[in-house]
Amino acid sequence: MNPNTLQMSNTPQFSSIQEQNNYDKVRETLVSTILEKTLSDAGIYHQVILELDIKYDSALKDCFRHPKYFSTTLEDYHREMYDTIVTSINRHLEIYSDKNSITEFLHAINHQYKNWLQCNM
Repeated sequence: MNPNTLQMSNTPQFSSIQEQNNYDKVRETLVSTILEKTLSDAGIYHQVILELDIKYDSALKDCFRHPKYFSTTLEDYHREMYDTIVTSINRHLEIYSDKNSITEFLHAINHQYKNWLQCNM
């Protein structure tokens, strides 16, 4: 092995990036699980999954990175349940809101709802 060759797995920077990616995956899975539970409890899980696939060619797990997909789908197809669903999601995720990525997700879905309310009042 050439001594000038870096072994990426042993460098602190690589470990930190890999660790951050692992945390992001855990947060994505957490948010996706909460969304699935909330939508299932509301009886609209399968409808939302279908709508996300048709409109955005996306799955529920993609909503963590693209909260507008989730917000817009609820707004367009399940407007009457938006407040109840967002409130439930907030309640489930508030204990994790010290993490920026989860806070950003919550802010996005709450902001979308507030905008919708202002436009429809």
